Amino acid sequence: SARGGWAGRGQYFPKGGGGAHTFTVPDTHKNPLGDIVTTISVSDLNEPPKRFKDTAKISDCQYVASYNWLAEISPTIAVPGQPAAWTPLKEPRRLKEDSGDYFRDINSAMLPSHPAEPAVKVVLESDPGIPLSGVDIFACGSTFGNLLRLVQSVPKGFRFGVEVIGGTVFFSRKENDPRELLEGVRGYGHTFPEAYTTWEGAVKGSQTHQRIIQYGFGGLKCLVRFECDGYIKDLASSDVALASTLDFKTTDYDLHQTLQATMITQPPQTIGDDVTIKCGGTVVPQKSIFDLKTRSHRKKESFTIDEFIPQLWVKQIPNFIVAFHQSGLFRDPEIHNVKDDILKWEADKQADLQRLAVLIHKIVDIAHIHDDELLEVYRAENSSDLQIRRQYGEGSQTLSPVTKAAWVQRSDFGHTDTAGGQHEESDPYEDDWHDGDDWDAASDGSERDFTACSADDCGYCGKCSY
Repeated sequence: SARGGWAGRGQYFPKGGGGAHTFTVPDTHKNPLGDIVTTISVSDLNEPPKRFKDTAKISDCQYVASYNWLAEISPTIAVPGQPAAWTPLKEPRRLKEDSGDYFRDINSAMLPSHPAEPAVKVVLESDPGIPLSGVDIFACGSTFGNLLRLVQSVPKGFRFGVEVIGGTVFFSRKENDPRELLEGVRGYGHTFPEAYTTWEGAVKGSQTHQRIIQYGFGGLKCLVRFECDGYIKDLASSDVALASTLDFKTTDYDLHQTLQATMITQPPQTIGDDVTIKCGGTVVPQKSIFDLKTRSHRKKESFTIDEFIPQLWVKQIPNFIVAFHQSGLFRDPEIHNVKDDILKWEADKQADLQRLAVLIHKIVDIAHIHDDELLEVYRAENSSDLQIRRQYGEGSQTLSPVTKAAWVQRSDFGHTDTAGGQHEESDPYEDDWHDGDDWDAASDGSERDFTACSADDCGYCGKCSY
């Protein structure tokens, strides 16, 4: 979930959302399109029949890494970071409506030249011994979500960069301007989480919590970054308590070990593009994290969680909080465990998900054919076609030279059988959310709501109900 960075002082609060605003579409005048390589139509995705019958579902979901953007003068992240804790008020009080300026995408705003850099860097350092040659795709909730909307015929324009680095195809989100602000902000999508969640301990002053997970889909191993609104302590207490008993005051622990720490005080480092990385926070299990929405009480009877299930599926978020208000007064926010809803949706939407698998494979194949070029995926608003284009001019590199070289070094350009193909019958929720053992021992900690919308979910489409 994206949170909506307050541009005035860099604050970036979790989402909750509600309200009307301007519909943002890709600005091809400000950012011209390059030459077309090929066009993919939705009608092209209906073949081959049943090819992905057994793999058009998420399998073997694992936590990989995480970080928090901190509200400091220069770009700074904390690793592993920690989501904001759900700390509801004992007595409801009327909240002020949202005001101020908020960034559309915190990663682009903080690091305009290479927004994906922090996520890639923390993955590289999460466990230096893990080979990355089998990673087929490095994407985010926004890019995956946009492709899913296309196969489901949801009319929304979008564009994102495509680059092959060390055998991995990177999908890089693109805004019209890196520091683009949300327009027409109203509602309580920022003030509610500010009042009902808390950045605790070493992550006080955070702007957002970003998580990277790994799973198999369509026979491909995918790394997906997304933003998390918060976590519920009661669903993570045993894991956090275990991490809290560990002593990390010595200085010879590598970053993989420090991912299990709670209050780490090692000297800060710098990563590509002068981003400072500090160690701090607690790894929390995936079963404990939630997505958050706020809505007017007038919409309570017509409100349904169903429209958000696709977003939760992409990010594998099992909890959903919805808070209804009367003129800013929130009573009894509802907490829903939506694990079974996600599994049912995945089973019911196999036709769409098989088309999604075909689409992703087509993009990956084209990217590898043009692996010495910078490409771009572009969909015009209301179009059923997806264009693969060369990036205009010199294009935008996904990573800094140093981080790119590090990724290539850890890759052997080969593609092994991936999680999606090896374990196609596994249930991603069985291990992770039923018993919680795997997720809980090594889990992690995405998006905020701006009015009724959010960055990763709909890219602030301006058409979400309020």
